[in-house]
Amino acid sequence: MIKAIILGSSQSVENYPKEIFNSVGIEFVGYIDPLDSTNADIINDYLQFYETIQKADVFLISSEVYPLDIDFIKKLTRFGKHLLIDGFRNWSTYEIEQLEKLRIEAQTIIQFGSLLQSLPIFTTAFQYLKNPRMIKIEKFCNAPRLGDFENWVFENIAEEIDLVCRIVRAGIRSIQAKPIFIYGNQADLINIHLEFDNDAICNISMGRAIEDSKHFISIFQQDKHIQINLKDNKILESKMALNQDQLELDIDIDQSENPKIITIERNIMPYDVRKMELRNFTENIEKKLTPSSTLDHLRDVEFICEMLNEKIKRRYQAV
Repeated sequence: MIKAIILGSSQSVENYPKEIFNSVGIEFVGYIDPLDSTNADIINDYLQFYETIQKADVFLISSEVYPLDIDFIKKLTRFGKHLLIDGFRNWSTYEIEQLEKLRIEAQTIIQFGSLLQSLPIFTTAFQYLKNPRMIKIEKFCNAPRLGDFENWVFENIAEEIDLVCRIVRAGIRSIQAKPIFIYGNQADLINIHLEFDNDAICNISMGRAIEDSKHFISIFQQDKHIQINLKDNKILESKMALNQDQLELDIDIDQSENPKIITIERNIMPYDVRKMELRNFTENIEKKLTPSSTLDHLRDVEFICEMLNEKIKRRYQAV
């Protein structure tokens, strides 16, 4: 059995029922709340830290532990501990590259979980995607606070950018971004335009000027249009209705100027995301496999976010 410690509050422990641990071959040792002042010695005192971390092989880091000090992660990595971290963390590309070097030296697994790409709605949608040419994202989020724009961009769009990179599967060619001020001196809408080396494009609109709670992703490819509604947890597929019984004897037959489009709702296969991620995590450790979400994915996302921030803040000091 692999021994595990959760970094998080007692509430975060409830997200990892013991029956899930047992089913995937993990023994739950206990939890440490880094935000609890009584645990300061465990985090900062070398001897207590060393004694504590020897009680487990892996550490599960809750999303509650945010922001997460990368130096703490480096310590765990140097001691050969495997890490499953809930959500991406806003580290610089330089910090990520340094951590990846340590991880390679220590031969450990650093895996990110609780991401959009691991939800059932996206594992289902991925089955219908083939060479997408355009992606549109609309997402409601509160306006950024003055001076906190960089964190705001990462926290609100990092996982969507990760999704886009996985869908397009090509290097990025250009990045454009522009804030729009509607209701006051805060950016009410951010418009982002990404172009990729395979000529695919992505348009992102995010902010409080979007319909409340809206979280919508549209993906266009040659044969179909996939609409992913995260608010209502629905996938709609639209494509041309073809009469399969008609023989196409004349290749010059004039097609209708308004071809009929049919739209169907795709069934989403439900599963326990937490259990799946823990099972994959233990399998990656035992078989030395590469996780589906790694530091490389985070570095690619952080690079794009850094470029977005640079382009916007260079021209718009108000953010």
